[in-house]
Parts: sequence; C-alpha cells; structure tokens
Amino acid sequence: MQPPDHQEIDHVQAHLNPTRPFIFTLTIIVLSSLSVFVSGCSSSDSTDYRQFSEQIDHDRPQSDSTPAKATAEVTPEQQPAEPVAQVETSTTVAVKPAVPAPPSEQTTAAAAKSDSASLKSGETLSIDTSLPVVAQRPDPKKRALTDEEVKQEKRASEPREVKILVKERSFRRTSPENALLVNYDDLDLLKIMNMEPVTPEAPELMPEWLKNLDGKRIRIRGFMYPPFQQSGNEYFLLARDNQICCFGKNPKIYDLFPVIMREGVTADYILNRPFDVVGVFHINAESFDGELERIYTIDDAIVIDK
Repeated sequence: MQPPDHQEIDHVQAHLNPTRPFIFTLTIIVLSSLSVFVSGCSSSDSTDYRQFSEQIDHDRPQSDSTPAKATAEVTPEQQPAEPVAQVETSTTVAVKPAVPAPPSEQTTAAAAKSDSASLKSGETLSIDTSLPVVAQRPDPKKRALTDEEVKQEKRASEPREVKILVKERSFRRTSPENALLVNYDDLDLLKIMNMEPVTPEAPELMPEWLKNLDGKRIRIRGFMYPPFQQSGNEYFLLARDNQICCFGKNPKIYDLFPVIMREGVTADYILNRPFDVVGVFHINAESFDGELERIYTIDDAIVIDK
C-alpha cells in the first residue's frame, strides 16, 4: 500500500479541522475593526468633547469642591452658621444645618479680658448713680423776677406812709360753725393801711375792725401750697391764688399763711383747685433773725372741698 502524499494529508486535516481557517479569518476581522475604532476616536476633534462637558457643568448647580466625605467630617465649630443647600452631583450629600457651638471658657475669658483692657485704656463704665427724684416745694425766691416785679420791689424798698384806707368793714356769718366770711382782700395790708413793707409793728397800726378778727372763727377760700406729703397733712400753707402756689410768684406775707388742722383731722393735698378753710383766725407777728416771717395763722381748722 502506497503512503499518502502531502496534498492528501492536508486535505484530510482540513476536512477534520474545518474551524482553523474560520478562527484565523475572525481574528483578522476583529483586529481590523479595532484599528478602525481607535483611529476614529483619535481623529475626532477634542474641542467638541470639551464644549459638551463645559455645557453640562454650566447647567449643573455649583457644588463645593470639598469632597462629600470631608464635608461630613467637619466639626460643629468649623461649620458655617447658615444652612448649606443640597447639591445635585453624581453623589448627592445632604448636609444638616450647622448648630452654633456654645462659647467656650477660653472665649469668655478672652472677652472679659478685652473689656477690662478697654476700661484701663481710659474708658469709664457709665453707671447711673443719680438719686430718685423727690418732690420738693418750689422756692419763689429762686425765680427770676419780671421787669414789673423789679419795679415793685424797688418801690417796696422805700417804706410807704402808713395810713388807714379802709376805716370800716363788716362780715356776715356763714356755715358751718357760724363762721365769719372773709376773703384775702380783707387781710391785704397794702389795700387796708398802705403798708409796704410789712413791719413787726403792723398789728398795732391795724384798724379796729381788723383787730377784732383776732380769735374769731372765719371761713376763707384759697389754694393749698404744695405740702411735703400727699395725704395725712396736719399742717399746710394757704395761698391767695394758684400763681403763688404753682408758678413761683413772690407772695406777700399776708398772701400765704399757715393752717393748723383740728386735732385728729388731716388734709390731703388739693392740687390747683380752690377750697375753703374754716378755723380760728389769729393776728400774731412772728420774726426770725430780725425778718418778719408771718403775721396771720389759722388753727383748729377743717377743710371744705366743694
């Protein structure tokens, strides 16, 4: 039997292994496709990809460059005071609003040290050391006089000639307690006897009808000069008008005199309103350091506020 030649052997192997040429052909096709794909990518313009990427980044909300992990690890003292809005990225991380940390002891000590340093540098701490306002009676002598009052004071400094201008006067009785009805004109020594200034000898120079009022119960109308307290007054000054009481007019000695309340009776302060006083009238010139202090008083008095 003759041995087979080489062509027959190759034909038999090709028949037994038909996939070998197919695999080789497939490999060549794959390599060719890969080269074409690579060349296509390399031939495209890189600016197109960059522009597309920039457009996406422009439309996307701005995000913090700090990684999400680093933001989560920030301590409360380093976190901003304002709440951070959620950022839409490839990995969205929600950051909770920061809670302000309480001041530490070191911060408090530093603030106290700065305050003390500012005081040492010359600044003084303003402390309200003013006393509470206390109601006081106005002093008419401290008020500036008008031109007319200056002229009157000048004329008053020159003693007038004393003479009786009102020789007779009668008074009617009134209630309560059958008192004599008197007014301030009946006690005005300038109108009655032309006396200015009033001297300690005034009681002796008065007309008889005025002297007879001494020790009599009278009823007179006036204003209350501001007392030292609002209620429970056992003593107050009766003024001729509210200009003396409230506006500091310099009163004459017969325009302002003391009233002593009846035992067990007190009076409340009556503000800027006239009222009647019923009491026993006295003519008694009292001096202090050579200056006439008062000439009239009323005691055993009651107040009629109507």
